[in-house]
Amino acid sequence: MDVNSESPEIDPDAPKDSEQHLSEDDPIYSDKKEQLRARMEAIRSTIQEMIRENERVPEIERLELKEFNVDDDRQRMYDAALDEEVSQVRDKIEMEILERCYRRDVIKRDCWDSLKVKDRAVKAFHTEHEVTNYPLKERPQAELAALRRVENCRREELAAAQEKRAEEEADDFSEGSGVASSYSAELGVSHSYLYDQFSLHTTEQKLNQIVLLQDVIYQIKVALNTQFDKVYMQKVQEISRVKERNKQVKEVLDELELKEELWVPVLNDREVPERVFVVDDSEIKAEKYLTPEEEQEEERKRQEEQKRLAAKSDDVRERALDDMMEGVLEVKKDSLLKAEVPQPEFVLAKPNNQWSEEEKKQFKEYEKKVKELDTEKEKYRKSLENEIKSLQKATKDATDRFDEGLKRLFEMKMKSDMAICQEELKIKTLNYSVLMEEIMKNEEMELAQKLKEMSAQRIKMGKELEAFEKEVESFQESYENIVADDKAQDKDFRKEFANLHKAHVDQLYKLFKRRPRGHKKNAMDELDSHRNMPEGLNQSVWEKFCQIRQTKIDTEHKIKSTAATLAEMQASLLKKREEDETAERDIEFLTTELEYLREKMQNFLTDITVQFLLKQGQVEVTNTDFIPDYSDSILIHRSKVEELNQIIRTLGEQKITTMVQTKDFRKGIIQVEWDNTMRRMQIEDLKNKERDIQKLRLTEDHKEYLKTDSDSRVCKQTVSLKEAQSLQVKAYQKDVKTRKQKIRHLRAQTAMKEQKNAVLDKQVQDMHVTVSQMRHIYEASASEENEALNTEQRYQEVLQVQRLKDTARLQMEKLAFLSTEAQHLKMRNVPSLVQIKYD
Repeated sequence: MDVNSESPEIDPDAPKDSEQHLSEDDPIYSDKKEQLRARMEAIRSTIQEMIRENERVPEIERLELKEFNVDDDRQRMYDAALDEEVSQVRDKIEMEILERCYRRDVIKRDCWDSLKVKDRAVKAFHTEHEVTNYPLKERPQAELAALRRVENCRREELAAAQEKRAEEEADDFSEGSGVASSYSAELGVSHSYLYDQFSLHTTEQKLNQIVLLQDVIYQIKVALNTQFDKVYMQKVQEISRVKERNKQVKEVLDELELKEELWVPVLNDREVPERVFVVDDSEIKAEKYLTPEEEQEEERKRQEEQKRLAAKSDDVRERALDDMMEGVLEVKKDSLLKAEVPQPEFVLAKPNNQWSEEEKKQFKEYEKKVKELDTEKEKYRKSLENEIKSLQKATKDATDRFDEGLKRLFEMKMKSDMAICQEELKIKTLNYSVLMEEIMKNEEMELAQKLKEMSAQRIKMGKELEAFEKEVESFQESYENIVADDKAQDKDFRKEFANLHKAHVDQLYKLFKRRPRGHKKNAMDELDSHRNMPEGLNQSVWEKFCQIRQTKIDTEHKIKSTAATLAEMQASLLKKREEDETAERDIEFLTTELEYLREKMQNFLTDITVQFLLKQGQVEVTNTDFIPDYSDSILIHRSKVEELNQIIRTLGEQKITTMVQTKDFRKGIIQVEWDNTMRRMQIEDLKNKERDIQKLRLTEDHKEYLKTDSDSRVCKQTVSLKEAQSLQVKAYQKDVKTRKQKIRHLRAQTAMKEQKNAVLDKQVQDMHVTVSQMRHIYEASASEENEALNTEQRYQEVLQVQRLKDTARLQMEKLAFLSTEAQHLKMRNVPSLVQIKYD
C-alpha cells in the first residue's frame, strides 16, 4: 500500500461476495469502519511526516522512497498495472505515429517526391512582390510515346505533301500568314509539327494536335522555370554578397564603436520549401521526452562540454596571446582610432611654470603630434563612414537591380500564364469538338439503325397490306356478286310467276317482301303456313313461292353478314394503311433528321473554331456587355479590308471630282443666268431710252445735227473748237496780263500798308509808354480834374487803337483774298474743255 495516497485503496481483485457482504453489513460495522479509517489516516500522516523528515536529512543518511511502503506486494501490483496501462498508451501512440508517418510518406511521395521541379517562389528584396515557378512532374512514358508517335506521323505527312503544303501555305489564311493564336511564339516556344488551325478536320488530326499542344504547354513551363532558376540563383548570390558587405560594415561599425542594426535578407519558407520537412526545436511546444538511454547520452555530452570549457579557460598561453595581440595575429589599420601620442613624463612630474625651454619645446611637439593624430583620425573616420555608405549603396543598387529583374520575370510569368491558358483553351476546344463529333456519330448510327429497322418493318407491312388489299378486293367481289344475285332474284320474281294472274303476282310480291321479326324459325314457319296463302293459288305455286322467298331471305342474311365482314376488313385495311402512312411519315422524319444531323456534322467539321489574338482596333464589334457577342460577326482578312478601303478612297476621290465639276457647272449656269439678267435689263434700259427719244421734241439744231453726216459734223465741230480755243487763249492772256498788273498794284499797296503799320506800331508803343507814364502821374496826383481828363484821353486812345486794329484786320483780309486770286490766276494757264457726254 502506497502511503502517499490520500484515500484508502480497494482491492479490485476482492471477491464480489465480500463487497456485497460489506454493503449488507454496512450499518452494523459503521463505527468500526470509522475507527479503522481514522487509524489509517493517522498512520498515513505519520509516514508522510517521516518522508518529509527524510528529505531534510543529508543525502548519505537519506532513505529510498520505497522503504516507506507499508505493503510492497500491493505497491508492486499497482506498479504492474500502471506499467501495463503505460504500455498500452505507448502502443496506441506508436500506432498513431506510425499511421501519421505512413500518411506523411504517401503525401510526400505523391505531392513532393513525384515532382521533378518543386513548387518554389522568389520574393523581391524591398517589396512583397513574389514570382512562383511551375511545379512539374516527370512526364509519363505513355505521354512521351504518344508524342513520338505524333511527331513521326507529322514528319511523314510533311515529307509526303511538302510541295502541296507549300502551295496551300501561300494562299492559306492561317497562323503562318501573320495571325497569332497565343503568346507562345513571343515566348520563343513553338512546335514545328503543329497543325494549321484551318486544317483540323479529322478526329485523328485533332487528337494529334492535343498531344502537340500539351508538349507546347510543357515547354512553356520549362522555359519559365529555366529563367526562374537563374533568378533564384541570382538572389542566393546576392544574399551571400549582402552578407559579405554586412560583415565588412559590421567590422567598420565595430571599429567606429557604433551600434547600428543591419538589414540581413533571408530566404523565406516559400523560397526554401524543403524547410517543411525540417522541424526546429522552437516549433515544439511540448516538453521533450527522453528515454533513460537518451538522458545518459545528454549527460555525457554535457560533461564533455564542461571539460572542454574548463580546459580552454586554463590555457594560459592562448589567454596571454589574446591579451597581447587583442585577439588578432596582426596589427590592423583600425588601431589608428585607438592610437594615442605618449605624454612627456615631466608633464605629470612638475607644474608648467617649472618647465625648462627644452621641455617646453617637447610639449609643443607633443601638442603638434596630438593635433596631427586627431586630424588623421578624423580623416580615417570619414573614410570609414564613406566606405559604409558605399557598401550600403552597393547593396541597395544590387537589390534594386534584382527587383527590376524580378519584375521582368513576373511579366514573363504573366505572359506564360496567358499562353498556357490560350493553349489550354485550344485543347478544350479540340476536346469539345472531338466529343461533339463522337456524339453526333453515335446519334447518326442510332438514327441509321432505327431507320433501317423501320424501313424493314415498313417493307413487311407493305407486303402484308398488299396481300390484305387483294383479299379485301376478292371478298368485295364476292359481296358484289351476292348483291347482284339478290337483285337478280328480285328482278326474276315476276318472271317465275309469269303464268299467274297479275293480282296473284302482286299479292305474292308483297308477301315476298315481308320479313319475319327476329328471323326465328317458327316465324318463318308462320309465314310459310297455308293461312297466309292467297286464295285461288295452287299449292305447288305456294311451295315454290315459299322456297324462292326462303332463298331470298338466305341471300339477304348472307349479304348482311358479308357486308359486316367486308366493313371489318375495310376498317382493318384503313387501319393498316394509316399505320403504313404513319410508318412512312416516321421514316421520312427519321430521314430528314438523319440528313439534318449529317449536314450539321458536316458543317461542324468544316466550320471549325479558330482562336485569334486581336489587338485593340482590329475588333469592330460593339461591346454592349462585358464579353462581346461574336455570334453575328464575320472574320475578314486584313487584305480584304484594305482593298475595300482603297475602293472607298477611290470612289471618294471620284465623288469629290464629280462634286467639283458639278460646282463649276452650276457656277457657269449661274453666270449665264446673271448675263441673261444683265442683257434683259440692258434691253429694258434701251427700250426706255427709245421711248424717251421718241417723246423728245427736236429743235432746228437737233434736226441739223441729225441731218448732217458724221464727217462734216466732226470737221465743223473741230473748226469751231479751234476758233473757240484761240479766243479763249487770247482772253486768257489778256486776263493774265490784267491780273499781273493788279498783283503788282496790290503788292505796292501792301508795302505801303506795311510801312504805315510799322509807323502805327511804333506809335502804339510810344502811346503805351505815354499811358504808363500818365498812369504813374495820375496815381501820384490823385486829383479829380486830372482823373476826368485822363479818363477822356484814355478813352480816345482806346478808340484810336480799336480803329487801327479794325483797319489792319481789313487790310489783312484783302491781302489774303488777293493772294488767293493770284494763285487762282496762276493755275489757269490753259483753257479746260468740258466734253458733254450724251447717253
